[in-house]
Amino acid sequence: MATHLTLHVKNSATEIPVATAVVARWLAEHHAPPAADYFACLAIEELVTNCVKYGYDDARDHRIEIELKYGHAELTITVTDDGHPFNPLDRPEPDVNLPVEDRPIGGLGIHLLRKMANRIDYAWVNGHNRLTLHKKLGL
Repeated sequence: MATHLTLHVKNSATEIPVATAVVARWLAEHHAPPAADYFACLAIEELVTNCVKYGYDDARDHRIEIELKYGHAELTITVTDDGHPFNPLDRPEPDVNLPVEDRPIGGLGIHLLRKMANRIDYAWVNGHNRLTLHKKLGL
């Protein structure tokens, strides 16, 4: 049986470590493997940081929803925000063979998540970005 956790965080970088700490505790309570914790914390760090840095043109508070489902050897993470429409799956993969000094800034976090996830889905629904990552976990 799958278990769920939903968090709502403000569009502030200070919210990210709080969210990852809550998620780490929740996963530990459900005896998730270390790979689940690593993947979840990386996804939250990357996706919420992108929302905070690039998603909004105003200084108002916005809520970002982070939903996790864990069970049946799979972790699903959905991040929903009301920022600018942005589908990271439309972005080309970075050329990781270029020397570091020749690479454009950005894109490596999403690239890593794309490599780690078994499936990623994006949708623009009712004025919100919804990105869902699926990760199968060996137990």
